[in-house]
Amino acid sequence: MTALPDGVSVSIKQYRLDYAPRALEISVTNDTAEPITVTRASFDSPLFDGTTSWTRRVEVPVGSTRDLRVLLGEPVCDAPAPVRPPRATIAFELADGAAGVGSAEPADPFDTVAEVTAQDCIAEHTAAIAEITAGDVVRTEQRAGELVALLELRARPTGAQGVANVATAARTTLIGPVDRSTGWNLGWAASAASGPLSTTLAIVPSNCNPHIVAEDKRGTYFPLAVALDDGEEGTVFVGVSDGVRQQLYAYIGEYCGW
Repeated sequence: MTALPDGVSVSIKQYRLDYAPRALEISVTNDTAEPITVTRASFDSPLFDGTTSWTRRVEVPVGSTRDLRVLLGEPVCDAPAPVRPPRATIAFELADGAAGVGSAEPADPFDTVAEVTAQDCIAEHTAAIAEITAGDVVRTEQRAGELVALLELRARPTGAQGVANVATAARTTLIGPVDRSTGWNLGWAASAASGPLSTTLAIVPSNCNPHIVAEDKRGTYFPLAVALDDGEEGTVFVGVSDGVRQQLYAYIGEYCGW
């Protein structure tokens, strides 16, 4: 294993489409005088189980960057300190036919590893205390002349020790509360002693531009504000099933008259 060629650098980031599948972009930048071809790229970190790889050939022209998408392994939330930095490794071919493998600590300008780890671990620790899910049916009713969608959000404690305090579910780019506020108040304290908890969310579209459905990526993931009794805090995203997603899209179309 050697260093990357002079003028070749790597960094990591996520796009919005990467959030749900827990994917990562390995960005390979070529500032050399000749194009290079990446034949394989991999990312590994003690904070994720295993090594994740890109295995297709891709040319990186001079002065260009190519993003290579890889799926992250399962989170490792109790990795012993100090945690070694992540590594990105690429196998490459140069314009003259020479081939090699190089490795480097990737630049992380958006603190992607820290953010993904924090989100992974608050979700894992919350799930250990309570399973939080959305219902499987969207109901509708008229309220003051407005068509409102109703969807149940549920927490089922696992019986494990601890308390998961879930204060709110925030509005999304797609849907929001019927009162047009920033989110729905839940006020849950889920624990073995609490028993099952549920709240019916009264929903209206965030707006009626048709592109909000056509371009939807995260609009059916509810961001929950969670604080655990050990002091850990963060956002846990709870998505809906494919069937409920389609029901919500149909409701928005009916509400907006498309």
